[in-house]
Amino acid sequence: MTRTVGRSIAGLSWRTGLVYLVLFAAALGAYSALWRGTPVIDGDSPQYQEVAKDLLDLRLDRFHYRTIGYPVLLALTGAADHATALLLVVSILLHLASVWMLAVVLRASGVGPRWILAFGGLLLLPPFVEPAAWIMTENLSQFTLAAGLACLVLGLSPTRYWLLGLSALAFGYAALTRPVYGALGPALAGLLLVLPRAAGSARLAWRDAARGALVIAAGWLFVLGGTAYMNYAQFGRFGLGPSVGLHLCTKTMTFVERLPDDYAAAREILVRARDAELVKRGGYHTGTQAVWGVQEELSAATGVPAEALPAYLLRMNLALIARAPVEYLLDVAKAMAGYWFPPATPLSSMRSSVLRWTWGLLHGLLVSCFFAQVIVLAGVGLFEASKRAAGVRDRALAPWSGADGAQVRAYAIAGAIVLYTMLLSCFLDIGDPRQRRPTDVLVVFLCVLGLHMWHRSVRTAVQQGTTR
Repeated sequence: MTRTVGRSIAGLSWRTGLVYLVLFAAALGAYSALWRGTPVIDGDSPQYQEVAKDLLDLRLDRFHYRTIGYPVLLALTGAADHATALLLVVSILLHLASVWMLAVVLRASGVGPRWILAFGGLLLLPPFVEPAAWIMTENLSQFTLAAGLACLVLGLSPTRYWLLGLSALAFGYAALTRPVYGALGPALAGLLLVLPRAAGSARLAWRDAARGALVIAAGWLFVLGGTAYMNYAQFGRFGLGPSVGLHLCTKTMTFVERLPDDYAAAREILVRARDAELVKRGGYHTGTQAVWGVQEELSAATGVPAEALPAYLLRMNLALIARAPVEYLLDVAKAMAGYWFPPATPLSSMRSSVLRWTWGLLHGLLVSCFFAQVIVLAGVGLFEASKRAAGVRDRALAPWSGADGAQVRAYAIAGAIVLYTMLLSCFLDIGDPRQRRPTDVLVVFLCVLGLHMWHRSVRTAVQQGTTR
């Protein structure tokens, strides 16, 4: 990591840290007053509260559809029955902690205090804090991802096992909060093993990469494997929750008519439910959510017990996708486009069209910046890799030529988390913008770090050009 000199407050320089503390205190007070009476209960909130109520006696009485990660927070803050002020305060603090941890990584990567202050100030705006005001998993998922990223990057080189262990636990708990992150641990472990040695003084040695991958994989196995085994021992169901088959129905509902006759009973129920959803007042008007209201009917018509229905639906959807792969991929492509739009939620705009346009334009600028610098850095990096493969060693255009190796690793790991979330949300679910929100802080992090790396690389190339 790039080293910094001087006193610090929890990883930030004392001046930056003091400004952060003042801004955080003001944000906590302002949002606690502005959003009094929240967190807001949304469509999925009662399901999380149901699990929280079951956890109040410190044991689960049945195998729930929702995993225990977020319900634990609800139970601890007294929000199992209704929203509480304590839940709002804790959720805002989790957001502030996420910002702080990522700011520490930026500072360790050599990003200047002005950029770090801009980073923190931007993430204190209402659109980024708003998930704290909903009884949904986005806020807690964001915290676990930020904690996992920060501990992993700071614990890689030199190896700090305690940080790597915390990272593994954080990523494991992310999966208990949102099952979409169930494969994130192995994915990141694999990424560490294939990361190229970065330019600069902070190269990632093979042994450090192997240690990091081993700890991440072991922590993932401990958290998720242990939870799955407990579910099996208590309920006879090995896994985190019965979700994949149900969620995959949201990807195939537009062409569910193409199901083979082996699934005729389920096909007719789903077609009828989808068509009703298309003209129902409110909702998505796409029919994608039809499966949630007909599970009992599906179980009765097919003769499949309720506990086995998700596995049945998974087999059914895989058979349907095999028959209509183009239609499935078209639905995925549509989801990927909508995934990057701002969520249509009222709290951050406070029902003001001016604020809604303002936050929408800000979101558009950030997403444009993100894709622009990712495309540029990746494109030039691929060009340089091609030159090296051809035996050319000129590094004048390399996007990493002015970057420390730790910066490249932080960028690659954060980018992998953002990409992973997008792919699984769009391939296995509807790809709603709400599903992107846990990674919004990482998108801003990548924008700041990527621009910093690009600026240093341009400056290095200019210096090399003037010395020739």
